[in-house]
Amino acid sequence: MASRLFFDPVVALRAAPLVSATCTLLYARDQDFFLRIFNEPGNREKSRALLPSYWRIFFRRGVVVVVGCLAATFWSSIANLFVRRRALEATQSFWWYVAGAALAAGHLLFIPAVAPSVRAISNADKDGTDPNSALDGWLVINRFRMWTVDIAAWAACAVAVTRTLEA
Repeated sequence: MASRLFFDPVVALRAAPLVSATCTLLYARDQDFFLRIFNEPGNREKSRALLPSYWRIFFRRGVVVVVGCLAATFWSSIANLFVRRRALEATQSFWWYVAGAALAAGHLLFIPAVAPSVRAISNADKDGTDPNSALDGWLVINRFRMWTVDIAAWAACAVAVTRTLEA
């Protein structure tokens, strides 16, 4: 088929987990960078009143991006396992796609750890909680999650895509 000279859907499918895992990793890094600014010593006191309303909007919109990227990584990795599976086995990339999917899903295992911080920041203007302290806690977990499952998912997808597309 001549159109595959310009666009090969299998190649796009093979690369999709790496693209979406990259988006997840970049978003986690951006969250760390931009939200940490609220808790800088010179900003901490000023941001206390702003954080709850900012966070409610930020979290509602951000969770869509995060879940969307994770879902794209997970499902495109799974889809790869069923499209020309023998080719993945021949390039020894099959289990790397499995790892990418599992690690992307592993991001969600942190929900119980971040939920109290999310709730505390969101409700700080109503219940008197210090939103900056709650944000400190969230940032620690976010950074740990980024340096563990997010980077590992990205690395697994990078190995899977590289092995598959080099062949």
